[in-house]
Amino acid sequence: MLNHFKWLALAVPVFVTGCIGINSSSSPKETFTLQRSYQEAYKLATLQALQCWGNDGEFPIKGQLDTATRTAQVAVTGGLGGSHYGQVDIRALDDQNSEITTTVAGINIWDASAISAMQAALQFGVSTCTNYMPSARPVKKS
Repeated sequence: MLNHFKWLALAVPVFVTGCIGINSSSSPKETFTLQRSYQEAYKLATLQALQCWGNDGEFPIKGQLDTATRTAQVAVTGGLGGSHYGQVDIRALDDQNSEITTTVAGINIWDASAISAMQAALQFGVSTCTNYMPSARPVKKS
């Protein structure tokens, strides 16, 4: 019974908002450099998204890794139009460093704290839905 209430607490705001998802001009977004390969960052971002953004499979997590362009993307989708509610874009800077851009819709669990938790998970290699390391946040790019 509690699982039904958990699902409703997440789903009702999403269904009420319909096709609202990431908005390029107003959604919370952060870009930072990570000392990990883009492939490793992709694996960690996927695990984090499955654990924290997917709500036990209620919101599909989609990912793609492009070895030709050395980029990757992980996104949580949902709503009527398959809008993205959270997205991690990864680009290799070299063999051991990546540029990460995390964008969220700014509603429900896809908010600024989700960005912080994703950054912590990528930096420390441990999936957690809350960032318990506030002083260890990665340096933002200008």
